Amino acid sequence: MLTTITLAAAAEPDRGWGGPIALAIVAAIYVAGATIHAHFRSTEDPSPTAGGDTGRGVTAQVSAVSDTDDTDADTGGWWGRIATVGGRRVRVVDDVDEDQAAAAEDQDDDRDGDQDDEDEPTIGEVIDRLEGQGWGYMAVVRHVMDEFEVSESTAKRAVREAREARAARGD
Repeated sequence: MLTTITLAAAAEPDRGWGGPIALAIVAAIYVAGATIHAHFRSTEDPSPTAGGDTGRGVTAQVSAVSDTDDTDADTGGWWGRIATVGGRRVRVVDDVDEDQAAAAEDQDDDRDGDQDDEDEPTIGEVIDRLEGQGWGYMAVVRHVMDEFEVSESTAKRAVREAREARAARGD
């Protein structure tokens, strides 16, 4: 690029050599400044990942050897035991407290019981009931959004589908 500018400046005899010489001086100063800056940065703040040994380094905080002998004290009881699974050492809990087992069973029974005991109405049934009571379109949409936790577009689509189904039945 510098040679192109130099040749372009030399092609015009009335302009002179002041511009290309100034550009060459600026380029030389920039290269010298970048070289000096790189030299000072490399001597003042050496990187620990650099190839050579700089005399200053980072002390290792982790040993290269796995120290697993100290885990015997906490390998039983509430915390479980340590086992090798798939080449990795993991903590395995074999026994569960009776309180936790009973709570887990009660919780599971509650979930199953709620679905079996109550026969909750579908969105279409709720929409038919509300429109039969004379509710307005947006009131039905808001009620469906709140009760079934759906978006506005889903509620509007459900109202439209319920009306189409009611029209097909002849209600």
